Amino acid sequence: GVSMGAATVVMAGGEKLPPQVKCIMADCGYSSQKDIICKVICDMHLPAKLFYPLVKLGARLYGGFNLEEVTPISALSRCSLPVIFIHGTGDHFVPHYMSEEMHQSYHGKKSLVLIEGAAHGLAFPQDKEGYLQALRDFETDCGFLN
Repeated sequence: GVSMGAATVVMAGGEKLPPQVKCIMADCGYSSQKDIICKVICDMHLPAKLFYPLVKLGARLYGGFNLEEVTPISALSRCSLPVIFIHGTGDHFVPHYMSEEMHQSYHGKKSLVLIEGAAHGLAFPQDKEGYLQALRDFETDCGFLN
């Protein structure tokens, strides 16, 4: 998954998944909803301490869910699949430190690939050869390729 898709597959990794699911690929995912929402609020030059509670309340009232109930980084504690985290160092929307935090907190088989200078969701176009090589290396390390 990429961006929100990366966060989604990481959170799914904490659930019981069918045996066909062998690993998780998370490209430029955020570590928590609160952190990314507060970052976006700050990017809009608004006070996150004032606006985040309103966003959280809106999610509860209009969506019927708690933004902080499950986060990608907390779901990793229940994950047993290999995870490859990929992120561009030039990502100004979802900072690459979020993938670094998830990689550091995960205690299973994992890999962290930082693509130098790549903006949000653009790690593959920035370095196709390096990206594909990192995936091949990860597949080999996990025993998926011989």
